[in-house]
Amino acid sequence: MKRTPLYEAHLAYSGKIVDFAGWAMPLQYSGVLDEYNAVRNTAGLFDVSHMGRIQVEGKGALTYLQLVTTNDVEKISLLNSQYSMICNQEGGVKDDIFIYRLAEENFLLCVNASNREKIFNWLQQQSKEQMLSLKIEDKSESLAQLALQGPAAPAIIRQELGEEVDCLKPRQCAELNLSGVSTLITRTGYTGERGYELYLPSDQAVEVWEKIMAVGKPHGLKPAGLGARDLLRLDMGYFLYGNDLTEEITPVEAGAEWLVSWGKMEFVGHEVLRRQKAQRPTKRLVAFELLSKAVPRHGMKIKADGMEIGEISSGNLSPILQKGIGLGFVLSPYAEVGTTVDVEIRGRSVSAKVVKLPFYRKPKLFA
Repeated sequence: MKRTPLYEAHLAYSGKIVDFAGWAMPLQYSGVLDEYNAVRNTAGLFDVSHMGRIQVEGKGALTYLQLVTTNDVEKISLLNSQYSMICNQEGGVKDDIFIYRLAEENFLLCVNASNREKIFNWLQQQSKEQMLSLKIEDKSESLAQLALQGPAAPAIIRQELGEEVDCLKPRQCAELNLSGVSTLITRTGYTGERGYELYLPSDQAVEVWEKIMAVGKPHGLKPAGLGARDLLRLDMGYFLYGNDLTEEITPVEAGAEWLVSWGKMEFVGHEVLRRQKAQRPTKRLVAFELLSKAVPRHGMKIKADGMEIGEISSGNLSPILQKGIGLGFVLSPYAEVGTTVDVEIRGRSVSAKVVKLPFYRKPKLFA
């Protein structure tokens, strides 16, 4: 298994290491629920260095990214970011990504760990086919990535960076000096909480990790692993690639039309997506809540009217809602909010209701 620059730190903090997409990553430290509650109530620090980081730079980078991604890259102002997707020619999702605009023609793409090599190779291939002289570089080894998430995150990061960081609005980023380390700090995350992601040199990742942990201790900061991260993202209904998105699933089927800029003339997969949008897909991704206590899991069957209508793509028991929640693909006639369906759980049918996302809505205490 591959290791992030923080592998030894995870062991020092009693992290339980598991194989995740070929990476040795911490599933938990003090416990999944303890870490989940820390992020919801105080703060958690995640190592997400297993994610891929690809830089696209040079004349024509903007036009190129308009072609290979679904969203409108022109709308990303300097030092801002955008959530988007990369599709294949059939409209299937190759990956869901974040794009950071560092300069006029300089972009950093954050891609999923399991798709890093696939996306890097595909981006290079597309650039060659367009006969562009772009610098497309895999920065995943040279850059580490941390995520500081939770209500106490602003107070913790402010101790290191001062009030300058308070100016960052959601999806904005800034290149700042954190404990003497040049760091790209972004107002992004995967938890639904106020938080930041930090991109910094790999050889200084341990130093910054330890500094943040020390500063954050009085605020209740805890190291957090993949188990808590998955529960937190499911509360919000965020996609997990490989479950809710694959190359056989389109943005339209996944209910992610809002990530497609329909005003763009052309982009990879646009013909299929436009046709599918006009004709309506046969299946749709829905969010559901169980109406009695049980735990839905990936792969369980969804039924209605005496027949199988779909399958769960993500599911678990939400600690904060104390109910089973999940995402799943169903036949389009059953995708309307309020529809009642049945989920097959260990040989019994459990009633569920299709609901609107997010599952969990945190009271607005900050901008």
